[in-house]
Amino acid sequence: MATAPRRRPRTGAGFQARRLAMLSLFEEEFRPDQARAALERLAVEKSVPAAVREHAQRIVEGVLEHRPQLDAEIARHAPVIPVSELGIVERTILRSAIYEVLYSAATPSGETIHDAVSLARTYAGDAARRLVNGVLGSVSRPSGSERGARDG
Repeated sequence: MATAPRRRPRTGAGFQARRLAMLSLFEEEFRPDQARAALERLAVEKSVPAAVREHAQRIVEGVLEHRPQLDAEIARHAPVIPVSELGIVERTILRSAIYEVLYSAATPSGETIHDAVSLARTYAGDAARRLVNGVLGSVSRPSGSERGARDG
């Protein structure tokens, strides 16, 4: 039985920004109130272009500002696993991607979801990839509920 070919690794500016934001927010889990400093340090270490750093910064700031709402969305779409018991990588990726899907009109949801799934596969494995894909698919589908309440 032939297996499906693997997709090429993501390398675009949006993916780089999402990866940088994820790494910064991951560090925040171990060093509270350090995501911004981690972002600046990583941006310098990796010599990222200014546009990538700025996109990553918008994600980091958005996640820090909306963390309770993002966690509520995760809990709503993945009720079997409490948010606090999710793997740190999965939780960080979900927060970042849900922020972009719900609060950032600048990026198409499909691109955000594809990048989040790629990050989950790379950093946490296939089970995390499936979790992230399922939760983000649910978040991105209109449910008939009032989405305007999340604007902000």
